[in-house]
Amino acid sequence: MSNNMKYNKTNLVRLMMASIEQESLNTEKSREYLSSQGLNPDSIVSDGLKRIKKIQLQINAERTRMEMGSIESFKLNAIKVVEDLLSNVNFSFTEFVKHEGLAMSFRNMESLGKEDIKDLLIKHFTLKLLEDQKKK
Repeated sequence: MSNNMKYNKTNLVRLMMASIEQESLNTEKSREYLSSQGLNPDSIVSDGLKRIKKIQLQINAERTRMEMGSIESFKLNAIKVVEDLLSNVNFSFTEFVKHEGLAMSFRNMESLGKEDIKDLLIKHFTLKLLEDQKKK
C-alpha cells in the first residue's frame, strides 16, 4: 500500500509540475499572476539575481580558502625540501641557480644572506610543487 501511495504522490507531483511549467512558460501570464497576488515581478527577479550573485561569491570565497589551505601544505613540503637541501654540506646556491635555470644576477646572489637564500628556495619549491600538482 505504501508503494502505491508513493506512486500516487509521484504522479501528483508530476501533474502539478507539468501544470506549473505550462503556466510559467508564458512570461506575460507569469507577470500577471504575480501582480495579481500583490507581488512585484521585477523585484522578485532582482532579489533572485542578488541571491545568485551572493551564492557565487560564497563559492568563490570557499574555493579560495581551499586553495590557500592547499598552498600552505605545499609550502610546508617546500620547507622540508629546502631544509634537507641546505643541510647538505656540498650545496652551492650558485650552482643550484644555474642548474634550475633561475633568472638572477650574480651581484644579487653575493649579497644574499642565509635566510634570504632559504626564503627564495622555499618560494621556488612551493611554486614548483604547485606546478607539478597541476600537471597531474
